[in-house]
Amino acid sequence: MKYLIITGAMAAIMFAGCSKNISSGGSTTLPTAQADAILQPALTAWQQGDKATAVSNFLAADWSARPSSVSGSILSLTKDQYHALSDADRQAKSVQVTTQLKALRDMTEHGVEQAGLDAASKGDTAQARKYFMSLKQCGTALDSPDVMQIVQLTGQAIKKIADKEMAKIGQ
Repeated sequence: MKYLIITGAMAAIMFAGCSKNISSGGSTTLPTAQADAILQPALTAWQQGDKATAVSNFLAADWSARPSSVSGSILSLTKDQYHALSDADRQAKSVQVTTQLKALRDMTEHGVEQAGLDAASKGDTAQARKYFMSLKQCGTALDSPDVMQIVQLTGQAIKKIADKEMAKIGQ
């Protein structure tokens, strides 16, 4: 339910645009491209129905790593790049972004967050903390001013979930 509200708001912002100017600043390594490269193994496993591998890959991801920018990464597309596309390309990219972010939200909520909640309910706060810290780090990587606002908002939502769950286990 919480993601339905967030999804609706993010879709409205993405498709309507906003007045915020976003610039990549000429950077060759965008934080969101890094997150996308790190996320891809987990997302692929999730989309193939291998939830255990997806959660394991997400948890094992080194969110502090700085791999080079992924050429063509849909999550690293800036607002300016998005608006520079033709109408047809913009519609196609919108579908791709929406699909990718939906998979990410499903994986973080029904996979990683749930694994953290399960660990916490068993009294394994150290393991729960690992899941929630991975969520926080992922959210931070996505919450970059260089990318479309829908991606930023997804990162912020993931960070809020992590913060809420960390507070519950005393962090």
